[in-house]
Amino acid sequence: MRFVVKVPRESAVEVSVVNAAVTVQGVKGEQRVSAVDGRVEVNGSERRLSVSTVKGEVVLAPRKLEGVEISTVSGDVRLKLPERADATVEFSSVGGSFNGKSVSLGSKSRTYGAGTHQVEVSTVGGSLTVQE
Repeated sequence: MRFVVKVPRESAVEVSVVNAAVTVQGVKGEQRVSAVDGRVEVNGSERRLSVSTVKGEVVLAPRKLEGVEISTVSGDVRLKLPERADATVEFSSVGGSFNGKSVSLGSKSRTYGAGTHQVEVSTVGGSLTVQE
């Protein structure tokens, strides 16, 4: 089954699913997405973005960074930064990797531009790949 919802671009969106994929495109308002066993893809966000998954891939391509929080138990995260990104990406994990480098029971951070906006990613056993 496929469920499509169209909302005004400035809308805030909150979605929760179990065993399903979620794709949000072109919505500028605040977004909260949670999924159990499902892929999450968000493109074009401009305000606060929160994604939480138990098992599933997360693919994000925000248009602007206004506070991003991603939490996964067993899922890989791919983040495509907007042009001229100005962010500090903080990654914490029990046994994952950040851009191919292992992170065990700790955290790593990387600054892009001046590092003004915070992007927080936490996993138990997933990876984070940041594309500039």
